Amino acid sequence: MSGLDELLTADEVAELLHIPRSTVSDYARRGVLPSIKLGRHRRFVRSDVDDAIERLRPGRAPRRSDRPVNAR
Repeated sequence: MSGLDELLTADEVAELLHIPRSTVSDYARRGVLPSIKLGRHRRFVRSDVDDAIERLRPGRAPRRSDRPVNAR
């Protein structure tokens, strides 16, 4: 996309990750998957989705910055 990251819909992210669309929306609300609000629509930057997948991969020890704010 000529230097710009591809924007994905929630349906496209759900298909990419093999999870329900409702889970994608929940992850977006909780900040697990960064998203952009465009009016009433939510879009996901492909590189942000790829980064989130990398952070959540099993076997990788979470960094301190990966933990939710209320985790201890």
